Amino acid sequence: MIVRKSFRFRLKPTKKQTRLLNEHLEECRWLYNEYLEQRILAHEELAMSLTKVQQLRN
Repeated sequence: MIVRKSFRFRLKPTKKQTRLLNEHLEECRWLYNEYLEQRILAHEELAMSLTKVQQLRN
């Protein structure tokens, strides 16, 4: 029998923590968009599909 539990927590970050969280989120968003752009260009220009593993190797 599998029992799955989940917990929900509300964060109450300080102003400094909020700024750091926002910076981290912005960096993640930028990185995601960069990799997405690479995949789109590879598909359009080279008619090939890049995997996440291939992108991480470069």
